[in-house]
Amino acid sequence: MQPNPWDDGEVSIQDSAIAGDVHTGATIHNHSHGVQPTSGAPQPASQVIPHDSLIVGVPQNITPHMGQQIVYLQQQSSAPKVIGIFVIIWGAISFVGALLSFLPVEDPMTGEELVIPTSVILVDVLHSVVIGSMSILGGYWMTQYQKKGIHLVLFSLILSYVLTLLSVLLGGDGGLGELLGSDSAVFTLIAVTQGICSVICGLIVAIPLMTASHGLDNSSLF
Repeated sequence: MQPNPWDDGEVSIQDSAIAGDVHTGATIHNHSHGVQPTSGAPQPASQVIPHDSLIVGVPQNITPHMGQQIVYLQQQSSAPKVIGIFVIIWGAISFVGALLSFLPVEDPMTGEELVIPTSVILVDVLHSVVIGSMSILGGYWMTQYQKKGIHLVLFSLILSYVLTLLSVLLGGDGGLGELLGSDSAVFTLIAVTQGICSVICGLIVAIPLMTASHGLDNSSLF
């Protein structure tokens, strides 16, 4: 190309198109006046996006770069908090059982007042106070999304089952022995029914552990 004898330092639009793209900050100017593509189809202009540019809008088909990791945030499940509140209420009701242990018990057949051994009363009071305290504490931990709260409540269910059978062995069958005519039958009946109730309660308490988005922490009671 011959130099322009009237060149006074200005660059024409055609020269800028041949030289390439003119970059001014984050804006890309691509002038293609007077330049014909080499092939029949129009060639798209190459664009360079600066690293500090901001993309506005909803990105589509985002592909992570090498070494980067995409973390998908899930909403915390409300199951631990709801079940924890019910466990706290159940623990508060258990304290009422400590007062009921001192009330007289009547025979279901004759209506006579039964003589309850002192050992049975002590076991029943211990049962109500200990299980009630563990349930309230475990339920509170569950409302705070702490996994150790579920462990504590499950342990209290096992302890409650053991203390119930101990009370029956000491004579606290509530008059069922005279009704059924056999102490072994009473023990078997209470063991089976109490075991079924404990398993059902344990499954309900363990629901947050079986959900995909429970949001519990990694704390452990054991």
